[in-house]
Amino acid sequence: MRKFWIGYWFKNWYFAYKIAYAIVIIGSRTYFKKFKYQGKEKIPKNAGIIYAVNHQNAFLDAIVIATQTDAPLNFLARADIFKKKIANKILRNFYMLPVYRQRDGVNTIEKNKITFDDCHEILNQKGNLVIFPEGNHNYKKTLRPLKKGLARIALGTLSKFGKETPLYIIPLGIDYESHFKMNSDILLNVGEPIKVSDHYSKFIENSVDAINKLTLKIAEDLESLIINIQDIENYDELYYLLHGFPFLEKNQDPKRKFDLRKEKLIKAESLSTQNPEDYKNIITDVKIVKSFMSKHEIKPYLINKPPSSYLVLVVLSLILLLLSPFHLIGLVTNYIPYKIPVWFVENKIKDKHFHASLKQAMGVLLFIFYWLLITLSITIFKDWSYGIIFLLIAPIIAMVNFRYWIILIKVKARWNYKSASKNDEFERTKEAFDRVQKKFS
Repeated sequence: MRKFWIGYWFKNWYFAYKIAYAIVIIGSRTYFKKFKYQGKEKIPKNAGIIYAVNHQNAFLDAIVIATQTDAPLNFLARADIFKKKIANKILRNFYMLPVYRQRDGVNTIEKNKITFDDCHEILNQKGNLVIFPEGNHNYKKTLRPLKKGLARIALGTLSKFGKETPLYIIPLGIDYESHFKMNSDILLNVGEPIKVSDHYSKFIENSVDAINKLTLKIAEDLESLIINIQDIENYDELYYLLHGFPFLEKNQDPKRKFDLRKEKLIKAESLSTQNPEDYKNIITDVKIVKSFMSKHEIKPYLINKPPSSYLVLVVLSLILLLLSPFHLIGLVTNYIPYKIPVWFVENKIKDKHFHASLKQAMGVLLFIFYWLLITLSITIFKDWSYGIIFLLIAPIIAMVNFRYWIILIKVKARWNYKSASKNDEFERTKEAFDRVQKKFS
């Protein structure tokens, strides 16, 4: 993750974008456990850039990219959210441009021509444009068919401003370790730049064919940068195989995790074509493990590393009990701003794809407001120096309290494992686990 950078306050950006930038960069540092931007050095300088990005997590996909650049990113978004004047004004202050669809009830060709002309101008001025060529979002780790608008915009820019216009398409894969959970890893995976001028001569000869081939090239490059589970029928089992089974060493780099998962997926896909019966048995074994683990609220890694003796667990539990008063202090100063966003998105936002981005943004604002409120209360009822001390240590209290909560969950899981290991289904589950591990070790 990039270091804190305050230079953007002095940039000629829209003020709303600066505020959002500050919120998001703080939120990303606290929401994700590890954040890696792999291959950023590949992105050409002094040229127009179109980021071609897979779309799995609504607003979060856009904002995690935006915080890694030193210039505003221009985004294409569905036109229906621009209908009201105030919304149109706000969204354009976030450098968003409308894309019209048939369902919007307008002349899409005429309306989109205006947006495409804006895109051409941005790219000619060596600006940045983010396009999600799948056209919609879906949290499943599967690359959907790409729309051709990206290729049209890219080649259209050269058609308007000349073949020598410096313009590149950057395939960028986003891989979330978990789409909806805090404290997980994220990888931004940059592919090789596609020089648009290399495709322009074909565009002059046959525009339709050139657009189709460029779109295919983008899809192939993007597919190599993401986890692309194509067996939708067994998607849940394959996802659990890659993200639930303990193939990875603790604290590994996000790129290393991605590479290992990609390797396991390729092996599973190969097995499905070369030995369908064996593949079917593996899927069955994964279902057995997944069902047992979910039922008993434990993780598969505990089978590889069974918890310590009852004596050790009792000692750990007593230590946590003794430290619980400090945990309560942490809850008083952190629970409300943490819980409100969680409650809000789970009860008010039906589309899960918006949960992570809203929790991140709301959490940053609520934590700042809540801590300032406590600081003000301490200053009024005690002394300003105590208020300042609290404000300085509040983030530390939050981090320590979060670590306590993680340890508490792990100790609870170990107790659950002790209980589950006495269950009649445990041996069958362990045998299934061992077969999968052996196949993919």
